[in-house]
Amino acid sequence: MIIIFDFFETLLNSRSIDFNLGLRQFWESYYKDKCPFEDMKAYGEELFQVLLSKHAEGIEYPFVKEELPLFAKKFGGDKLSMSFVEEADFLMLCNGFELDPDIREFIQQCSENNIPMYVLSNSGFRGEALMEVLNRFGIGEYFNELWSSADFGRIKPCKDFFELAVKKALEDNPSEARKNIIYIGDMYETDVIGAYNVGIRSLWLNKNNGRDKDGLATYICTSADRLFEIIR
Repeated sequence: MIIIFDFFETLLNSRSIDFNLGLRQFWESYYKDKCPFEDMKAYGEELFQVLLSKHAEGIEYPFVKEELPLFAKKFGGDKLSMSFVEEADFLMLCNGFELDPDIREFIQQCSENNIPMYVLSNSGFRGEALMEVLNRFGIGEYFNELWSSADFGRIKPCKDFFELAVKKALEDNPSEARKNIIYIGDMYETDVIGAYNVGIRSLWLNKNNGRDKDGLATYICTSADRLFEIIR
């Protein structure tokens, strides 16, 4: 068996999501003497609309690679990049992350049973930054690799994005087969459908009691406390 996880609302939950919390700290550090924060906030909202339009086409909009240079051009700054640590700081400011104890226990149980684990995530933040966040919660070490759409360029349920993870997981574990891979995620449209399209099993962490309208989910549970029972 191989398990591939979604990141947001699967491995880590967000108590709150507010991009402007990260943007304000960014402004205070690099742009406070160049523009009012309200101007930067308004421009951030414009760029968010660009993000939505790109996502509608299945394209990711990487924060560091594409957005930072636009802020610099707009407001005359010279902050054109970030380290993955700075990016993780920004991401954590934007999201009030918390780790469900049941998820931690599940990951530990999988590790104790020698189940290889990976992460495949839609995110405008690079994979190194996402892994840094997982490390801060003490769980990064459990995952063999993490892929972010910010690095790949397209978002789930893109078949090629899923295939990237499936191919590498099978290369790492040659005794396993595609049918033995389980993808765990909370979003039907991206996680369940994406897994189905590449012929792997899905475990839908259906926290909002949604409907499996197309009958594509292999397993369904509403909370993380039953995950190990289901895969076992």
